[in-house]
Order: sequence, then structure tokens, then C-alpha cells
Amino acid sequence: MNSQFVFKKFKTSDHHLYAQSVALRQKILRAPLGKCFSADDLAIEKNNQFYALLFNGKVIATLSTYEKSENLIRLVSFAVDSTFQYQGAGSSLLKQTLSDIKNCEYDKISLTARESALGFYLKNGFEDISGPFANKILGIIDYEMVLCLT
Repeated sequence: MNSQFVFKKFKTSDHHLYAQSVALRQKILRAPLGKCFSADDLAIEKNNQFYALLFNGKVIATLSTYEKSENLIRLVSFAVDSTFQYQGAGSSLLKQTLSDIKNCEYDKISLTARESALGFYLKNGFEDISGPFANKILGIIDYEMVLCLT
């Protein structure tokens, strides 16, 4: 990746990065579905660990994680700015995030992938454990996926 890309790990208390993360996720993940983040959606993120890839100081890719159990971490809300999609930004962010998660000694990482992202996650070593299912909240097709880290 370009040397202008910077990997950042942050919490919701880093208001500047968090606001950029929310805006990017809204633009990429919610707006195309005619949805918005609610206050409740954002409130449940207060203890999440966020990761971002910055380009010239601006968040261009982001995701968050939370501990689901002692050995399992959950990845949620992965978004890459459309200008940087299919250029390795998402793969770079995922690779660096997975490295950080492995250092925290989790055994597995799980996620729910949109149908449009299934190939990306398969390419990055995740396994589809559910087959397609309807996400009734967002009105899309999703897949439950897992990656063993050990």
C-alpha cells in the first residue's frame, strides 16, 4: 500500500476518528439501503475497538470489533470509501486488524457478511458457516462467517 496510508486503532472517545468512521459507514453501508444509524445503534458501540486506514489524515476504511466471548471476537461495520475500493485498502485494513487481534490471543473471529462482500471474506480466509439468510432489519442477504486464528 501507499506510504500515505496509516493504520489506526481507536475507541469512540477519539471523537474526531469516530465521527469520520460513523460518516463513512453511513455513506457506504446504510445510505444505499435507505437506512440511518440510530442513537441506539451507536450507543452499543461505546466499548467497541475501532480500526481505520487513513489517507492524508482522513478515514478511508474502517471496521470495529467487540469481544463476543473469551476466545471469540466479532467484526462489524466494515466500510471502505468507494474511491478506494478494489485497490487493496480493505485487504490492508483487514490484514492489520487480524494481526492485532491475533496478538490479543483470540481463537476465532466471526462476522456477518453481505452477499456483495462474500467473495472478499472467502479470499481472506473466512469460512461461510450458514449459507445465505435474509437480514430482515436491513432487507439484504447475509452470510455468517468465521476465521480460526490458531
